[in-house]
Amino acid sequence: MDTTSNTHTASSRAAASSTAVTHSMVEGRPAIEDTPAVEHAPVVVNAPVVRDPAPRASGDNTGGNAVNRRVIAEFRANGGVVGGPFAGQCLLLLTTTGARSGLPRTSPACYLAEADGRLAVFPSNGGAATPPAWYRNLTAHPKVTVEVGTRVFRALATEAEGSMRDRLWDRQVAADPQFAAFQERAGRPIPVVVLTPLGDLA
Repeated sequence: MDTTSNTHTASSRAAASSTAVTHSMVEGRPAIEDTPAVEHAPVVVNAPVVRDPAPRASGDNTGGNAVNRRVIAEFRANGGVVGGPFAGQCLLLLTTTGARSGLPRTSPACYLAEADGRLAVFPSNGGAATPPAWYRNLTAHPKVTVEVGTRVFRALATEAEGSMRDRLWDRQVAADPQFAAFQERAGRPIPVVVLTPLGDLA
């Protein structure tokens, strides 16, 4: 979560569960077919092969803002538990590959979890007119690394579209009504990004 967006998006409730979703307006991004939360069918995605970002590489989050760096350090020191505005929230760390730099970039983000193990994130950027940098990164390099609690795994970030996007968005707004205000302020469709696990990292 870009702090401008993520500080606000942190109000997703810990009880909420959903799938990760990205911007539905990105050209050439594969869409995921909508399925009920109870369904466990595998997701088949055609995406370019890219290198996996290392979640704790030396270049991790270079240039990130101080608030995000503090949240990341607290998250990793406490097994995914953080205080302050994110206390009690469903929070993950998302490591993307910089679209221009090629370096790993880590940001906190609120999420919803689906029953099939996929997660959804919402690059609202607090209702800003432009999405957060992590969204631009994953549209360029869809393979990401996700940290949830003490678990670290690779995932494929894919844009949700149509009824799936609407279902996930509605769940997020129900869990955290601030997202309705973010959408109104943004003047752009806020993406829903689905993170499909590819395997745990040792």
